[in-house]
Amino acid sequence: MIGNFLLVKTTARSRSTMLLGLTLAAMLFAACGSSPKQEAEHEEEAIARTEFTDRIENFFEYDPLKAGQTSQFLIHLTDLTDGTPVEKAEVTLITRAKGGAEVMQTKARVGKVTGIYVAEVSIPSKGDYDIEFHVKNVKIDERMALTDFKVE
Repeated sequence: MIGNFLLVKTTARSRSTMLLGLTLAAMLFAACGSSPKQEAEHEEEAIARTEFTDRIENFFEYDPLKAGQTSQFLIHLTDLTDGTPVEKAEVTLITRAKGGAEVMQTKARVGKVTGIYVAEVSIPSKGDYDIEFHVKNVKIDERMALTDFKVE
């Protein structure tokens, strides 16, 4: 009887030790995986800005601008007269070379949430640009000319 007790105790201890070893090995393996770290190193954080006119607040986020690549602008618009989201607006982004001529226009599409709009902007050449946001619906017709957009 004593022999069986020791055998069971030893087997249970061995199982616990083996389980602990496998758990530690799995954690070490997961921590050493290189692909998620490599992807994270190449991703750049979105740029966020908040700008105002007397009538609207424009909080927008966009991917860093790179020549010839599409950058998504996620635009959150608020009517400052009553604090409500700007509904059913036509939102156009007009891109101009710094102090120069118009390069392109992009119409934003209405997002899934009221007051949010999404625009895909692709500027062909490196340089400094200005972007004008034109927001128009039945209540609002606002233009917001913004500077300091750098395209790498």
